[in-house]
Amino acid sequence: MDENKRKHILFTAMKLFNEFGFHATPTSKIAKKAKVSVGTLFNYFPTKEDLIHAIYGDIKYHSKSVFINQIRDCQTSHDTMRNMWAAVITWGIENPEEFNYMELFLHSPFKKMYLDEKKMETFTKFRISILQSISPKTICVQYPEYSTVFIDNALHATINFLLENEINDKGHFINSSFELLWNGFSQK
Repeated sequence: MDENKRKHILFTAMKLFNEFGFHATPTSKIAKKAKVSVGTLFNYFPTKEDLIHAIYGDIKYHSKSVFINQIRDCQTSHDTMRNMWAAVITWGIENPEEFNYMELFLHSPFKKMYLDEKKMETFTKFRISILQSISPKTICVQYPEYSTVFIDNALHATINFLLENEINDKGHFINSSFELLWNGFSQK
């Protein structure tokens, strides 16, 4: 199969799903917009669900490789986590279509196939570091899975804010948003 055609179908479908949602985007619309026949679409992706999951898989693979290339070894857990935080947010603002698709996917019934995997698998080191630095006064000590949900929501909120607002110094904003998170977890 032609890999360029496959990627074109995936990108076209991702944009349409982002615009109209999963259920309001028929495969016929995807095929038409991608300028392929419905039969060709189904040769690459036997079902619409296969297409939806293929987009998710490609984005996970792409984002993970971007994160790995941006992560640096740092002296302190604070600096390591700030670096990871910045890498995730930078990916989100540089890849808004992929970020929006991940938001759509993770709030859909299609994520059921992935319930067994850690929601933030790429950030295991990040999560471990933050849990080690948590003040005993936070509820995350008693409920460690809450920290994952909290961090995930904070990341998504920061990316969405940066995408929706004109921020002159994004680097400063990203670092300040991390400090807000860090101070909440390490409160004394």
